[in-house]
Amino acid sequence: MTAVTASGEAAPPKSRMRLSVFKDRRFLAMLLLGIASGLPYAVITGTLSAWLTSEQISVATIGVLSWSGLAYSFKFLWAPVLHQAAFPVLKRLGMRRSMFVPLQFLIGACLSGFALLNPQTGLSLIAALAVVGAALSATFDIVVDTWRIETAEDPGELDALTAHYQFGYRAAAFVGGAGALILSDLLGGWSLTLGILGLVMLCTIAGALIAPEPVRRESREEAEAKEASDTDRYPQGARNLVVAMVLVGWGWSFWTLGAFMIEALGSPETAKPGPFTLSKGPLIVAATVLTPALGGLWLMRLVSRAAHKTIGPTLPSRVQRASDRMFGAVVLPMMELIGRMGWATVSALLLILTYRFADSIWGSFAYPFYMGSTGGALGHTATEVALASKMIGVAAVIAGIVAGGVLVRLMGRMPALVLAAVLAAATNLLFADLARGAPSMDAFLGLTRLDDLYAVTGLDLRMARLTTAIMGENLAVGFASVVYVAYLSSIVNPRFAAVQYALLGSLTMLIGQLGRPAVGAMIEVEGFAPVFVLTALLGLVPVGLSMVEWLRQSREARSSGLDTQAS
Repeated sequence: MTAVTASGEAAPPKSRMRLSVFKDRRFLAMLLLGIASGLPYAVITGTLSAWLTSEQISVATIGVLSWSGLAYSFKFLWAPVLHQAAFPVLKRLGMRRSMFVPLQFLIGACLSGFALLNPQTGLSLIAALAVVGAALSATFDIVVDTWRIETAEDPGELDALTAHYQFGYRAAAFVGGAGALILSDLLGGWSLTLGILGLVMLCTIAGALIAPEPVRRESREEAEAKEASDTDRYPQGARNLVVAMVLVGWGWSFWTLGAFMIEALGSPETAKPGPFTLSKGPLIVAATVLTPALGGLWLMRLVSRAAHKTIGPTLPSRVQRASDRMFGAVVLPMMELIGRMGWATVSALLLILTYRFADSIWGSFAYPFYMGSTGGALGHTATEVALASKMIGVAAVIAGIVAGGVLVRLMGRMPALVLAAVLAAATNLLFADLARGAPSMDAFLGLTRLDDLYAVTGLDLRMARLTTAIMGENLAVGFASVVYVAYLSSIVNPRFAAVQYALLGSLTMLIGQLGRPAVGAMIEVEGFAPVFVLTALLGLVPVGLSMVEWLRQSREARSSGLDTQAS
């Protein structure tokens, strides 16, 4: 029997598709483009922290620098602009490839630029490079995702391309993480290591050069007409006002974060991350999340009133198209979610904003904790951390992903979501124990005789403690990632799946990233152990919200069942 694709066409036999994976240059291009996506993320969000730790930069400063990764949370904002964009000078390469090449070159230049700087004297330049590199990398991710979807001719090819992308991305994370740590030890410093990473990034331009330009199945005019169909239901001037409101809110947020980051790096003795996060953090979340939601609610009230069609400004055609794309990417998906879920949207958004808080807020401090020497830090070498975190830890994440998939099937999505939230919070206590000298960990290793097993493999007690804690946390992270994706997928509308998933997924790490400078300042004063206890306690918030959401969905399911029986 011949397989059939979603479009109704016969799908190629699996054997032929496997063969095409090795013959088709798109798959090699996808592998290289996956490396180009994963490498800057690994360096900017992780490896830089290890470098700065080795240079005795304070944990509080590293926390402020972690804001450079906020571009990955906000990239959905400029995604609509890139949908029909081509780099002017390189248009002959095609719309997507003309964007690949300059972005990869500039990202490689940023990574190489780190090698020329000294953290003791050039910290502001390092921060600027990190911010620019993260923005370029997030933009490159958008174009890669678009190319991957456009170039696939059927669902089977899309799956194969996605697998190649993930393999390249994970390989880059390994090179930029474990590889960089080991190289820094072998080479006796970071400058040459960072230079090599920049060179690897430049080599991935080969992927852009061999990538075929996708054949578009609809013209630009057709695509724009399709985009306009949803937005035209709302008054043009009114939706322009909402878009302007969103832009002002996001602009203020970026300006506020950037200004404080510059102040904190220039005058660390006067900048106070804790008070800033407590006073400005809620306002930033409101400006970035509530603004489009409230604007959407206002539009929903106006939509049935024809007299209000003249509210708001009229714009030149090009500006209007950009405004409509922004509306379609940010406001419209939020409106659909609110219209479908009602007041339950509030609890869903709170859950999305907080669910990964316990494991995301301290991500920038992992290397300072593993490699530092103060505040309860463990003082491991870069090579030891590479073995425990980037090799054994990666295997633990994969095992957690597998376990998550199995448990979602056995327990159901919502019970698994609650369990994953509990585990994510509890694993912070493993690191609190390590920071206090590992009395509980030592008792556990002795009781289970795992210390003897580690000894057989050549790992001493210090490495046994670190490896066990990282394995526990990464198992929880892998488990949580699967059930969280399942939850997000369950609340998005298939019609808006791409934009709603991107929007909600981008909000996942927002609060954790905003809170990092305050956490860094707390570590400076109180050490690591109290911070891990605090993050474990804060992790109880998503546990409670998960239970509320589980109860809501259960009631909806029962109500739906009763309605079905009544009909």
